[in-house]
Amino acid sequence: MKGILRFITFLVFVGMVLLAFLFAVNNPIEVSLWLGFELPAMSVGKLIIYVFILGGVLGLVIGLGIFRQLKYIVQIRQLRSQLEKLRSSDGTSAHQIGK
Repeated sequence: MKGILRFITFLVFVGMVLLAFLFAVNNPIEVSLWLGFELPAMSVGKLIIYVFILGGVLGLVIGLGIFRQLKYIVQIRQLRSQLEKLRSSDGTSAHQIGK
């Protein structure tokens, strides 16, 4: 089932890339964009593709940091629970260990 879902996702991705390519080729109208500074004139299709790629890369970079942090939080919770289990199995409390 996972293989079929991955294949369908891959087909959708390839379809989107092809549609973006066709859009870029068939829209030669150039626009200039101002983002605090003047960007050189480029076609709307290329501009959309560049923004899409930039958004994907930034999303991956931001997502990696967030998921790594969540992974560490889960790992810390697991280690704390293991530590509490070990402390309770030895018959010593946290107060006795700290002294």
